[in-house]
Amino acid sequence: MARDLGVPQSFVSKYESGERRLDLIELKEVAGALSVPLVELVSAFVADSNR
Repeated sequence: MARDLGVPQSFVSKYESGERRLDLIELKEVAGALSVPLVELVSAFVADSNR
């Protein structure tokens, strides 16, 4: 993931662990690296948080 985003592994590790939050631009870049449309990623998050 870090390589695909062009950021250090420590950057990815911090948001994986919850130490850092992503802003909308960064979230869009992560979605692109995962080949998932941003709206789909956000929809899945909303669905999970409503359970």
